[in-house]
Amino acid sequence: MAADYNSLTAKQKKVYNAIEKFINEKGIPPTVREIGEMLGEKTPGAVQGILNRLEQKGVIKREVGMARSIKLVADKSNYARVQYIPEIKKVSNRNVDDLFNIYNVKINHPVSSDILQVDESCFLISCPDNSLYESGISYEDLLIIDMKADIKDGDIVLVLYDNHALLRRYYSTDEPDTVRLEADSDILGKSVFKKDEARIIGKLICKITRY
Repeated sequence: MAADYNSLTAKQKKVYNAIEKFINEKGIPPTVREIGEMLGEKTPGAVQGILNRLEQKGVIKREVGMARSIKLVADKSNYARVQYIPEIKKVSNRNVDDLFNIYNVKINHPVSSDILQVDESCFLISCPDNSLYESGISYEDLLIIDMKADIKDGDIVLVLYDNHALLRRYYSTDEPDTVRLEADSDILGKSVFKKDEARIIGKLICKITRY
């Protein structure tokens, strides 16, 4: 059960409300400096001290080393609970085993848990190619990939092949060491891949289209 908002002091409530307002307006949590600017507090240490007490009381959570990691968990907000999904820059041979390293994460996006349930195995990435354009997926889209989702025939997957990230429809084959990965347009000239040459990163679970 979330901690009680009414247990906070007047000053702590002021900081909590400022954070809540910022998140609802901007879609991301504020930094310590931005909280200070909203409250007219010029000393970062003072703001940090209040945040420490809010965390001790259990009404916020933070991730160590992340500037925008504040999550509101008090039993007070009228807004939907949010989860944060990292948007990564790319998938390559160099970073495939460490996609969430600090240099590869662009920003953490809030997503309502009422709309989509995600966990630490999920990430956002810009659509890497136009291979499924006829299926309604294009460069303008943001994709949510789940690295732990069960994959069935016909699912769309993100694949690393020849150091390039690709979108393909997955199908099993009669050969245990191969998979069939189909696109709307056969740019590569092949659809059957050995499992050790095409690495499946995860399954597409959501598409966000920019208009």
